[in-house]
Amino acid sequence: MNTAERILVQDKAAFRTIEPPCPYVGSCGGCTLQDLEYADQLTLKHQRLLRTLGALDPSLTLELVPAEDPWRYRNKAELTFSALGPVADSLVLGYHAKRSFWRIVDLDDCLLLPEAVSRLIADVRRLAQHTGQPAYNPRTHQGFFRYLVIRHSRSTEKLMVCLITTQGERSLIDSLSEELVRKHPAIASVYWGIATNVADVAMAEELSLIRGEASLEDRVGPFAIRLHPCNFLQPNSAQAERMYEQVRRWVSASGQGVAWDVYCGIGLMAFYLSSAFKTVYAVDAEERNLELGRVNAQANGIANVQFQLGRAEDVFLNKRFWLGEAQPDVVVVDPPRSGLHPSVIATLLSARPKQLICLSCNAQTLVRDAQMLMTGFPRYRLRDIVAFDLFPHTPHVEVVALFER
Repeated sequence: MNTAERILVQDKAAFRTIEPPCPYVGSCGGCTLQDLEYADQLTLKHQRLLRTLGALDPSLTLELVPAEDPWRYRNKAELTFSALGPVADSLVLGYHAKRSFWRIVDLDDCLLLPEAVSRLIADVRRLAQHTGQPAYNPRTHQGFFRYLVIRHSRSTEKLMVCLITTQGERSLIDSLSEELVRKHPAIASVYWGIATNVADVAMAEELSLIRGEASLEDRVGPFAIRLHPCNFLQPNSAQAERMYEQVRRWVSASGQGVAWDVYCGIGLMAFYLSSAFKTVYAVDAEERNLELGRVNAQANGIANVQFQLGRAEDVFLNKRFWLGEAQPDVVVVDPPRSGLHPSVIATLLSARPKQLICLSCNAQTLVRDAQMLMTGFPRYRLRDIVAFDLFPHTPHVEVVALFER
C-alpha cells in the first residue's frame, strides 16, 4: 500500500461503510470509494480538498458540485486484453487489477459504464476468443489483441468501437466487426488500431475505419461535436457542461478582446468562450485534436477560434505570438495531472491577462502552480474556486480556480 492509499484508508475510517454494489470492488483498481454512500463520498472529497487547498488560503470556502447521477456516467471505456486468466488459454478483457501491472480483472459489467457498453464488452470478449488469436502479453510482447476502446454518445445513444491489436490480418477484424454490428445496431462505427509500441497505453500508431461513420456525433451543452476514437473528452459529459458553464459565467467580457484556451483538446472550452471574445486562440499538442476542433467549430458556426498546434511551452517561445494581436485578456488552462510547465507560468505572468482560470484534476499541482502565480510579478489573487465531482466512486475531483491580476 503506497502513501496515497494509506491516507485514503485513514480518511475513510471516519465514515460508515456499506456493501458496494459492484462485485469487483477490492480487485479492480478503480472505484475505491464505492463502499461509502455517495453523500459521504462528497463529504470526504470536500474535506480532502480543503486540507490541500488550504495552503492557498486557510479561510478558504469551497463548493463541491455533485453529480446528478453517480452511476453509468462514463462516455468512454478503455479496457485491456490479457491471456493471464483463471483458465488456460482463456481471454480476459477488463481493467487493471489493483496495484498490478500484469493482472487484468475480467469484467461482466462496470457500473460506471452505460449498460449498452457493458453488453458490447461481453460480446467483444466472446468473439475475440472465437478467433483463436491470443491476447498480447506485456512480458513477452507477443500476442494479438491489446485494447478495446468504446465511446458512447449521450445525445444519440450510438457507440463507436475501436479494437487495438498488433499487426495482423484485416479479414479477422472485418469478420469480428460484422458480427458485432449485426448484434448491436447502436454501433455507428468500428475502427481497427495497430499498436506496436511496448508502452501500456491504449493508443494506436495506425487507425483504419472498418465499418460505419468516420466520427461519432454527440453534444456537450449547446454544441454539436464529432469524435474520433482517441480524442480527449471529459468522461462525464453532464458534469463537464456544468464546469464549462461556470468558467463562462466568471469571464468578464462583452464580445471584444482576446482569450486563450491552453491544452484545448478538441476546443470545447474555446467554443464556450467564443461568444465573449473577438478572438480565441486554442493551443494543443495533438494534431488530431485540432483537426477535429476545426471541423466542430465550422459545424457550430464558430469562426473566431484560431487553433495553434504545439506544446504550450513551445508555442509560447514565440513572443511575437503573445505580445502582438494575441495578447490575452483572459487565459484558461487545463493542464495534465503534472500541472503547468514552469515556462508556461512564466509566459502567463509576462502576458499579464486580467483573468486566469485554471482547470485541474490534481489539487496538489494546482496549489504548486497557484503559489507561483500568487507570488510572481504581476501578482495574482485567488478570487473564487469551485470543485466538480466528475468521477463519483473514485477519489478524483476536478477543481476550477479563478485568479485575477
